[in-house]
Amino acid sequence: MIKMLSLPDGTSFSYEIVRKNVKNLNLHIENSGRVWISAGKKHSEGEIEKFVISKVDWIKKHLDRIQNAKPQLCYFSQEELVEKIHHFCMELSPYYREKGIQFPKIKFRKMTSQWGNCRPKQGILTFNRKLCYVPEDCVRYVVCHEWTHFLVPNHSEEFYRELSKICPQWKERRKELKEVKIL
Repeated sequence: MIKMLSLPDGTSFSYEIVRKNVKNLNLHIENSGRVWISAGKKHSEGEIEKFVISKVDWIKKHLDRIQNAKPQLCYFSQEELVEKIHHFCMELSPYYREKGIQFPKIKFRKMTSQWGNCRPKQGILTFNRKLCYVPEDCVRYVVCHEWTHFLVPNHSEEFYRELSKICPQWKERRKELKEVKIL
């Protein structure tokens, strides 16, 4: 069920009520700008509307951010991204093999809050598919960063000393990545 909410400042937006087997009201905003509320059968439409009104400032802020987001520049296709990451991993492999690290299993998936992930005990590196939206130097930095976690599983001074050996410009690359919003 789609509802329209008109605000005193003249703005309005629509939201959808999705009935689910949930205890609490939950607000969702998708990157497309779709606003929806998951609500249990016990929640009345009036109760849901009060909930939405209580979240208006948060909703407006997020809808503005989505509307004003700059189009993301795609540097390469998903296939090219996979090739580049495999290439960088092959380049790094001899250095880490000397330190007793076997070539890891490499995975790719959509991530919302990180560019990569290392699971040292399982020997798995996972990379965000959205790395195709960052320059090649930043992709290489992420690969170096994740490989370094095989040696140092935290972000201590030792980790950054080790990372500096294979990626001396890591501070610049990290700064560039912080400017990119993962949508």
